[in-house]
Amino acid sequence: MSYPKIAKLIDVLLKQTENGSLQWAQTETSDMFQASFPRYSVRLYIQADNPIEVDYVLQILNELGEIVEEVSDPDLNDVMASPYQVMRRLHDAARRSAMGVESALDEILEFLDPF
Repeated sequence: MSYPKIAKLIDVLLKQTENGSLQWAQTETSDMFQASFPRYSVRLYIQADNPIEVDYVLQILNELGEIVEEVSDPDLNDVMASPYQVMRRLHDAARRSAMGVESALDEILEFLDPF
């Protein structure tokens, strides 16, 4: 498996999402978010077998929508520190990006304090 490259991909996705240079979109599935690139897309979602066991899953899809690779946070335990926390942080940032949280906050703050 190419888990070290996936760990690097997750780190880059997180950095670019948090600094606002990577935009995410909602998908047809609740709590699944997607970032698109010229030939591939990345999807991130929560997989919960029960309320106590929650994993974050990253998928890489090709231009036909086929899953090229899929990993969950436990798969990355050997190649990155705290993969659960990192992927949770990425999921939260992707959700904020897809939902337009920053724009909503800016608009509300401007309304409440226009000067």
